[in-house]
Amino acid sequence: MSRQIIKTRGFGAGGKNTNKNGLSFEARTCLSSRIKQRFTRKGTELIRFKNCNKELVCVDKSKLFTYMKQINELNLDIRPAKGCKRPDEAYIDLKNKHLFIIEKKFQQRPGSVEEKIQTGHFKQIHYNKLFPNYDVKYIYCLNEWFKNGFESELEYLEQFGINVFWGDSDSYKSDLIKFIKNYK
Repeated sequence: MSRQIIKTRGFGAGGKNTNKNGLSFEARTCLSSRIKQRFTRKGTELIRFKNCNKELVCVDKSKLFTYMKQINELNLDIRPAKGCKRPDEAYIDLKNKHLFIIEKKFQQRPGSVEEKIQTGHFKQIHYNKLFPNYDVKYIYCLNEWFKNGFESELEYLEQFGINVFWGDSDSYKSDLIKFIKNYK
């Protein structure tokens, strides 16, 4: 007996513009346009942002786990949680053992993304278990829609050290790079 898959809005299928709007937001907020230099050291491709001297490894989606496994920094005794597999962007500071994971959320009307931003604390803890030799900073890039009516969620994120940057802001990229540059 085959199982029928019903694609109906509101039942797990997402809105008709979920990918279009979300992917557009991800592309618009990608930090790659701020990369000053790409170079290789000891077989590892590194980057430097403009106005930032930190050397970083830049990975996205499933490449984070592939890379961390290659350098023996992935705890293989732990299975990645469902929502911790494909971060939108990640930057690894090998020298200082910092890992910046950037998760981007775009929303225009009520839906499941609202609840997803409440999971940042869990994800930061879980990523720290997966990469125990690194100080993991889990970061949200949100669009302006989240500024109204999400005071409790934003306060919760702040309480547990989950940084939020506003992707629609003209200074978004500069602010985030400044945070990465100055993080100790």
